[in-house]
Amino acid sequence: MNCTSCANSQKQYETYPLYMKMTASLFVIITICWGGIMYLLWPGLANISPMVAYVAEIILGIFPIIMWLMWIIMAIATAGISSFNMIIMRISNRFLYIFFSVLILMGKIIGIDKDRISQSLIDLINHLVELNLYKVPADRLLLLTPHCLQKHTCVHKVTTDVYNCKQCGQCQVGELLAIAKEYNCKFVVVTGGTLARMMIKQAKPKAIIAIACERDLVTGMSDVFPIPVIGILNERPCGPCFDTQVDIERIRTTVEKIIDKDAPLGE
Repeated sequence: MNCTSCANSQKQYETYPLYMKMTASLFVIITICWGGIMYLLWPGLANISPMVAYVAEIILGIFPIIMWLMWIIMAIATAGISSFNMIIMRISNRFLYIFFSVLILMGKIIGIDKDRISQSLIDLINHLVELNLYKVPADRLLLLTPHCLQKHTCVHKVTTDVYNCKQCGQCQVGELLAIAKEYNCKFVVVTGGTLARMMIKQAKPKAIIAIACERDLVTGMSDVFPIPVIGILNERPCGPCFDTQVDIERIRTTVEKIIDKDAPLGE
């Protein structure tokens, strides 16, 4: 990989503030609209009973409070100022996922590309996982990649068994297999989300390094929650889903960050 590719690759992993900023902007809009609804409801409710009006306003006010509380927790955690209980972090993480579709629509209105927003969400999750990273035994780490990383002319069926790869060097499946062998982690190549979920269920990993495009990573990282996932975007010099590539050195560095080399296998 040349220097320009390395620089571009690095930039795509520094985008997480965008998702936080867009979420904050959306929450401001929601809060204003929600406040307007509460204001309009007040006279009618007060005519019924002042007590009913107060209770209704308090109940309605809980939503924006929870919404901003989740955002603040994520903002503090993202900044590395303080760490929170993993259950709280997972709830907050899940909460921000809920607004992804709305942010895509918002992005269309203000001119921010869908892939850019997706990259930002992936990077946000990666950033939070790495800040709270815990070591796992090598055989409980799963390296998951799509079949489009394999050379399209290759006759060897690596989705059936990745060890069918002859490591000929024509694609990067062989390099990933070499990393899996070196570190004793699990490695699978899948044809789609259904097979990926089946492989994850069989492997029962404690952590996953997933390689895919923006759409598949966003969907997949949500599907396997709460298993910690570090998503790494593939590169598509020949277009989507065809002879894709990945930053091998980033894979190796990430594997070394996650595995506990002193832990016995089979735990």
